[in-house]
Amino acid sequence: MQNLAFYEAHGDRFAPMEINVSPWNDKAQNGIAIAGLVAHLIGTTSTTAQMHCARLTIDILGQVPQVPLEPRINFIRDGRRIQLIEIVLSAGERSYVRATALRARTEQTPVQSEPLTRPLPNPAAAKGSLPWVRMHTLAGGFTQIGPGARWVQFPGLDVVAGHAMTTLERVALVSDFGSGTAPLVSPKDWSFANLDICIHLTRLPQGEWLLIDVASESSGNGSGLVHSRLGDVDGMFGHAHQTVFLDRRPQ
Repeated sequence: MQNLAFYEAHGDRFAPMEINVSPWNDKAQNGIAIAGLVAHLIGTTSTTAQMHCARLTIDILGQVPQVPLEPRINFIRDGRRIQLIEIVLSAGERSYVRATALRARTEQTPVQSEPLTRPLPNPAAAKGSLPWVRMHTLAGGFTQIGPGARWVQFPGLDVVAGHAMTTLERVALVSDFGSGTAPLVSPKDWSFANLDICIHLTRLPQGEWLLIDVASESSGNGSGLVHSRLGDVDGMFGHAHQTVFLDRRPQ
């Protein structure tokens, strides 16, 4: 059975597929898919030494329409110890996404890691309202204001059709789940689309189940911050942050 996919490659462009729809606007692309596409493009670039992605920052410059996106990749620095890549996704004359990936050389150094902040996932308790995701929710949820945590898995999903999902793509996808795991406001009365995703990693995770343990905050000025701790079955491995734009729904 063929996997579902967010995008289909057409030459140098990536066309959104049926499941790539924003929960806030059915004419826009999903931020989860956009993050995955950026991670996919990072995976197509080479390095001059063995490296790992230490930071990934994605700025979403506006609602991304349901049209093919054309990437532009620029190496800001391409050394043996550090590599900085810029990726811009455009359609026509407009740029909709700008991302940077910081890679650092891989070397054996002392370990100082954090244990899991939540219990291990129970696959039997996992549910999914969408065909491409399963979640074991431990606390909070999309309709419950306050902190939350869940284990997430993406069965039968490719970011780009015909390309098996990579570990970095999986991390990018789950990092966009923060705002829906620990909402600042009720989704019945407000939308809270994120404007960016910033991910810091100590390592890449193991396995398909990823933990996202989330708290959010706002000073009541129309935006908010979402702070997510990321883990796998071996422990915590990174952080993700989102800036969310709070907008009251029409009455």
